[in-house]
Amino acid sequence: MFTKTKSRLKRAWLYTAGNRLTRPMMKHFDWPLFLIVLAISLFGIVCVFSATSSEVTEYPDNVMEMLATQSVYYPRLQFLWLLAGIAVMFILNVLPYELYGRLSTVIYMGTCGLLLVTKMFAEVGRGGMQAFLTVFGDRGFQPSEFGKVSMIICFAKMFSDRNRPIKKFSEFLVWTAYMALPTALVVLQPDFGTAMVYLFMFCVLILISGTDAKLLYSLIGCAVLLAIPIWYAMNNTSAAENFRLTRFLIWLDPESYPDEARQVINAQIAVGSGGLFGKGIVSPGSFASLGYISDDHTDFIFAIVCESFGLVGGFTLVFGYMLMITRMIWLATRVPDAYGAHIIISVVGMFLFHIIENLCMVIGLLPVTGIPLPFVSYGGSNMLTNWAALALVENVSIRSKHQSELNRVSNTRSVEL
Repeated sequence: MFTKTKSRLKRAWLYTAGNRLTRPMMKHFDWPLFLIVLAISLFGIVCVFSATSSEVTEYPDNVMEMLATQSVYYPRLQFLWLLAGIAVMFILNVLPYELYGRLSTVIYMGTCGLLLVTKMFAEVGRGGMQAFLTVFGDRGFQPSEFGKVSMIICFAKMFSDRNRPIKKFSEFLVWTAYMALPTALVVLQPDFGTAMVYLFMFCVLILISGTDAKLLYSLIGCAVLLAIPIWYAMNNTSAAENFRLTRFLIWLDPESYPDEARQVINAQIAVGSGGLFGKGIVSPGSFASLGYISDDHTDFIFAIVCESFGLVGGFTLVFGYMLMITRMIWLATRVPDAYGAHIIISVVGMFLFHIIENLCMVIGLLPVTGIPLPFVSYGGSNMLTNWAALALVENVSIRSKHQSELNRVSNTRSVEL
């Protein structure tokens, strides 16, 4: 086993030496996608500043007064994480995306090992979660977040290597087991939100890979049947016995749990109070400055977006996400190899789940799961993960366009000869 892994790493290194990023390749860098994401990230820093502002009795006269009277601790850190994320993007682009596919087995095993270590040694946090490993003193990182990028690589490689769609249930079970191991390790932390991201990316690839329709209907039927006993158990369990059950029951009937649902209720009030154009940043009596919404700079940042910038600001952010997703799908349709296309679609799946779940949980359409809003919510692990995922998209785009250009030049020369 060790000899085989060593040989694989050696071949990967030799492949990398001849396929590193070069200056001619950089002209194929997709600047529109980069600028869209950069704009969303910078807007997110402003929103984090608004969410972490302290109470004021009147509007600041100018920006300098605002900065002088308010803490910039979290916005400054978010800006540093943004710079680190951009650096990570360019670093990951140095190596060809095909290399990550060649090392997918090593990446898969390493990710599972790290998730297991997290469960064993991470400190217990809120909700009994063991999701963060501590490094550099009091700084922590979330391995399950970085695991999203690993699963993008591994799932894309697994699906792209298959020559035909899934037709049999036995074949589906093998693929499901591959997905289930890291997902189960995340559930054990327990971090159900991140686990659902893994599952959603897998389901997206199942759908686009041409899986037999009858098999899909059967699987959906099995899921519905499994949901019945789960629903019965949930309705016969006290909410006080289960932190996550409480969140689900709050979603169904928030008025019956006024204390537990205060975060969700206040978030919805903040969304509506912003009106058309919002109250502005650091506004007197805002929910952001009064601290009425817990986690308002992380999971519930969209409530602050709407309170500060109104309906226009909220729709502008959603429109930015739509441009980002549309651009990625457009790039995926122009990638000639299956592995590259599957990578981009997996990234699209990850971002779609985050965006839809976060926006809907803030406005009460879905239960609260602790899913951050990409590039906007405060957090180093999530910011680096998002930019690493974007790096994979750019990597595929750059090398696919460069290879297409080389093929055109080669074909032109052949015709001339």
